[in-house]
Amino acid sequence: MNNYAQLSVTGNYRTENQDKTGVFLSEDVGFFVLCDGMGGHYGGALASNITVNTFNQRFHNTLPLAENNINSYVAWFKTTVEIAKQEMTKLGENDEAKLDMGTTVTAAIFSNKEKFLYIFNIGDSRTYVIKKEGDLEQITVDHNLLNRLIREEGFSELKAKKVHYFTALTSALGPQKKTKIEVFDLSYEFDNISGLLATSDGVHGFIDKPSMEMILKKNIEPQEKVELLVNNALENNSTDNASAIFIELNKNSEWSE
Repeated sequence: MNNYAQLSVTGNYRTENQDKTGVFLSEDVGFFVLCDGMGGHYGGALASNITVNTFNQRFHNTLPLAENNINSYVAWFKTTVEIAKQEMTKLGENDEAKLDMGTTVTAAIFSNKEKFLYIFNIGDSRTYVIKKEGDLEQITVDHNLLNRLIREEGFSELKAKKVHYFTALTSALGPQKKTKIEVFDLSYEFDNISGLLATSDGVHGFIDKPSMEMILKKNIEPQEKVELLVNNALENNSTDNASAIFIELNKNSEWSE
């Protein structure tokens, strides 16, 4: 039985899927990444594909050895982000329209053996943890105007939501984007975490948390869980691409990529 699943669909309102997901596993370390691209002229799809492909290559060629050393993995992540940005910039040199491409990035590096979990975020895609008792906890904080006003300007949520374009991103990965990488170390809670979930806003923007928890608590295969999450979002009239990754942190099983 595979202990992870991923699904990414175009949805009912878009003509192109600009989301991209990836799950990459070695004997001791796992890594996932979910990207939600943006930008016309196919730029969004390019940005998300470049990012996931860059992480894929570097996971298999340059990932540090499995050890509970957050600094090594943060440096690896930042370098990978920079390499992806450089590749996007090269494409933009030949086509100015592509300079506006960008993507969100939410990702995690984890090890059942060494019991570490590091979560990374750029933008408004999300990573959650599923606690042993079944509770779903959002770890990442959306990098948008709403949260900047709340965190940095002292706005109440109600006041911030009255600002035009409060969902506008304040961080993304792209040639001309401001890129802020936020890192969360959940290693201290590793033994209390049974799973990981990543979603694009085409999913979490259209399913409430209790509904997500109910799906994740079902005694069904990981693939069925991501299908239910995505299909529920579509049934709730999601207007975007919809993507989800579910990882079961099973301490007694072998990874199978």
